[in-house]
Amino acid sequence: MNKPVLLTFGFPDPKSPRYRNLVELYESEGWEIRECLTASKGFFGKHKDLLRQFKEHRKEYNALLVNFPGYYLMPIAWWLTRFPRKQLIFDAFISISDTLVSDRKKISWINPLAWFYYGADVISTHLADEVLIDTEAHKQFFSKRFFLKAKRIRVVYVGTLKDLFCPGPKEDKLPADKFNALFIGSYIPLQGIEYILRAAKILSDKSDIHFTLIGNGQTYNDMTALAKELDLKNVTFLDFMPLTDLPHYLRSCDVALGIFGTSDKANRVIPHKVYDAVGCGVPVITASNNAIGEMFTDGNEVFLCNTGDAQSLADAIMRVKNG
Repeated sequence: MNKPVLLTFGFPDPKSPRYRNLVELYESEGWEIRECLTASKGFFGKHKDLLRQFKEHRKEYNALLVNFPGYYLMPIAWWLTRFPRKQLIFDAFISISDTLVSDRKKISWINPLAWFYYGADVISTHLADEVLIDTEAHKQFFSKRFFLKAKRIRVVYVGTLKDLFCPGPKEDKLPADKFNALFIGSYIPLQGIEYILRAAKILSDKSDIHFTLIGNGQTYNDMTALAKELDLKNVTFLDFMPLTDLPHYLRSCDVALGIFGTSDKANRVIPHKVYDAVGCGVPVITASNNAIGEMFTDGNEVFLCNTGDAQSLADAIMRVKNG
């Protein structure tokens, strides 16, 4: 019996953890995966290339998966799956309006562009037969915010790349003879990096504890300025690096740091970094939120602290350090 064919559609990075994990999930459920992906530039360039490729597959697929980030591809994907009628799945993963307006505060809700983003969220999710999201907490948010029936939303946890983020011998990428706390991520408000730096200040009298932060982004300049203001001698900033380098740093640290921000979105997600660190066998400290308990247990795979609380984070670091 032939397997049903799932056609992936859009412009994701085929090597990204989200894409690879979705492919593995659907393959495990008995689907054959075929790709209709583009690297073309621009709105029209992407559409033209995808339509050209789609013609080669239109008679041989059973469901179409629009991969993240594919919000503006949903109208054409909806049309393509009407005649003949096929299942349309959308990996929303995040909300544009929630991310850019509420969380990152790029613009305010009084800006008409914010409502354009909200409209894109509503339209793209309602065009799909099934919407994929990353946690049950996020599912509840999507259901209420965008008026979606819960049965149309499927939770697919982020997970990790098991062939990359796996246990191994202790490595030496971080300062020797130190208890190394490692943060990896983009500098956005959700991360709560300011609480990491203030925890470093609280622990500055502990000469054997060192913090390394890998990443860059929106709040980087503010965070380096804060580190200077706090006169931190126990913090090292490193820039983004290839994904394949990160497991070596994780296997070099004593504890990995998750997210500590106070935004509503921060309360609904379990980020890649938590799964990656757990995959490498490294203890993780992250803020207690509405999502983390869906997958992890405090004191087992992760150690929880209060959200937006530098003292609580510092206490958690000592809790891990002292065993």
